[in-house]
Amino acid sequence: MPANASDSTLQPSLGRRELLFLVLIFVLALLPRFYSAVTLGWDWDWPGSFSLVNFDEGGSCRSELEGFSYSTFIGKQTIAIATAVGSPPPEGIAGDARAVKGYCHSREHIRVARVYSAVTGALTCVVLALIGLLLVPGQPGVGWSAGILLALSGFHISESHSGTVDAPSVFFIYCFIAVMIWSVKRHSVPGLLTSPLLLVPAIWTKYWVFAVFSYLAWLPAKLWNYVSHGMSGRRVVLVMLATCILGALLTNPDFKQAKLYPVLVLWYLVIPWRAVHKPMAGVWLLLPLIAWLIFNVDLIAKYTTGGEYGTAYAAIGSHKLLRNLVNIPFVLIVGLGLPAFLFIPWGIRALTHTGVSIRAWICLSPVLIFLLFMAFLAPVTYYRHYLPLLPAAALLSALGLYATRWAQKRWFRALFFAWPALLAFDLLLDYHQDPRIELRQWYVENPDARVFASFYVNPPAGNNHLFRPEYADGDAGVLRQATHLILSENWYDTAFANELNGPLTHDLTRLVKTEPSYARFYRDALAGRHPHLEVERTIALHSVMPELRIHRWLYGNFPLFVGDLVIFRVKD
Repeated sequence: MPANASDSTLQPSLGRRELLFLVLIFVLALLPRFYSAVTLGWDWDWPGSFSLVNFDEGGSCRSELEGFSYSTFIGKQTIAIATAVGSPPPEGIAGDARAVKGYCHSREHIRVARVYSAVTGALTCVVLALIGLLLVPGQPGVGWSAGILLALSGFHISESHSGTVDAPSVFFIYCFIAVMIWSVKRHSVPGLLTSPLLLVPAIWTKYWVFAVFSYLAWLPAKLWNYVSHGMSGRRVVLVMLATCILGALLTNPDFKQAKLYPVLVLWYLVIPWRAVHKPMAGVWLLLPLIAWLIFNVDLIAKYTTGGEYGTAYAAIGSHKLLRNLVNIPFVLIVGLGLPAFLFIPWGIRALTHTGVSIRAWICLSPVLIFLLFMAFLAPVTYYRHYLPLLPAAALLSALGLYATRWAQKRWFRALFFAWPALLAFDLLLDYHQDPRIELRQWYVENPDARVFASFYVNPPAGNNHLFRPEYADGDAGVLRQATHLILSENWYDTAFANELNGPLTHDLTRLVKTEPSYARFYRDALAGRHPHLEVERTIALHSVMPELRIHRWLYGNFPLFVGDLVIFRVKD
């Protein structure tokens, strides 16, 4: 049965065959995640040595032991597991940030945190397959394809093999959404009443408050009809986008600094005033003012503006909207592969023509609202923040595939899955061939080198000192005390186009997490213009797949904390 002819009254059956498929999806997803989780960072310096690869790992553990400010939910569990297997935190370290960091970044705890992340990441693929079976029971290939596509996603794998909260967060989010879909499909009040048990971890794991919007699916249809009275479907979409643009302006530091608030009256042009109910006309009339008041609440302003004008993440100013709109397709293309990404519009189109209860799909509204947040409001846009979008995108891609004739061609289905598998292999190879491994040989060849190194170079123990750009000011007296300088892309990329800066980087005052003087130094050094530095060697990643090559051309390398290393010889 084609996707657009599915019957909303059908219910998926889980017999032995279906359970076997779910197990196979789990195994397919777990193998690369588990392998990378237990091998990355080992044996760099000597057999049995461990080097931290991702410096964001263990954050929840550090928070649980009062050495960091973050959510404690995952940390409670990884510490409990580590304790059960014989690696508890030393007594009395709570509150001692240095000691807490030492334990949470230790190989014993990181191994537990990574395996926990790998398992929950693999289980997310199973949950997604179940969601697909629930939403499109008449076309089970949609659910199976979505689960397999996520299992093969190099981006999701790379987040799942790290001991952070990102992969577990997505797992709990989609577990909650799956329960909500099931309760809506079955009209199960007990299911609704028990859903908060999964809502708590969905939010607590990473403060993902968007999960609560899944309850919109239980609002009466009469309320939806009343709110949208007098509006066509296209007008509803227009009002939604206009409201998002309204929010984008209200949370943009440049807009607020220029005091362009009279421009906001243009929003009123999208409301069909004569057609809407009079009470709703009052709501629409007050909405810009209400939005202004909400976005001026300190806590909300922190997560939508990013700080004071011209500082921190708010420094990006007017470039924020373009950056956010570019990042979303970029991360989905790399996350799923170009062929799968191209089927997402077909999936959206198929969704509007299916017989599946739209109320069940509304359970996924947290993902849509989060998408709009990341597109129009988000001041902080590390790629890992987009991870909750990926399973929903895989589901829409699979829906789009089965809404076309391409799904009937076996050779194309093989390509549909082979492409992201090759992309994942290319991406994961960067982690397993980390330039910092090859850097060890350079140290062997240069035993007398006196080295300054930037953050994330993670050099072997020896004559190394942390580099500050100020050391190169003036006559570079401090810098010239060293023989070499090593810069990591993951630190100097703040001076260039990346996921935090977007494609517009001509104005150095608009760069995030850096200063104009720092950006000038990094650009001059890498371009060979600094009088006291000469490039001696570059240890670079070498991507093959077009998605990664295009990303490198525009934004630099995609992997988190793994990037090019540039070794400079310091000249007098």
